[in-house]
Amino acid sequence: MRARDERGHPVVRDAIGKGFLESPDSYLVPGFASWEAADEGRRAVNNAARHLGISCSSRQREDILAAADGTFTLRFRIFPKNEGRRHVLQTTGGDPANLAYNPFARAPGPEVDENGATAA
Repeated sequence: MRARDERGHPVVRDAIGKGFLESPDSYLVPGFASWEAADEGRRAVNNAARHLGISCSSRQREDILAAADGTFTLRFRIFPKNEGRRHVLQTTGGDPANLAYNPFARAPGPEVDENGATAA
């Protein structure tokens, strides 16, 4: 088993300590050398939020910002879990088809069955 990824915990704790929980303002983490590094930071922050019992709003395309000096900045917002659930329900109308991904959708089946025949 992999060790638990706690790289984002200090960042999320700092955001909580500075009053960003339920704030309309985004918390900014500047100075990433590449888009890939900023995306890795985004994933670490999302994991930390889950570990710490809060919801995090940070999307790959919208929340990694390019700076004029060639670096990248990550932005995110944090909410109590119930506030995050209310927001998702409000924006999707409760329809899973309106989510960015559908957690209820079944994954596609195998490409080849046990006898070696390809799926039709």
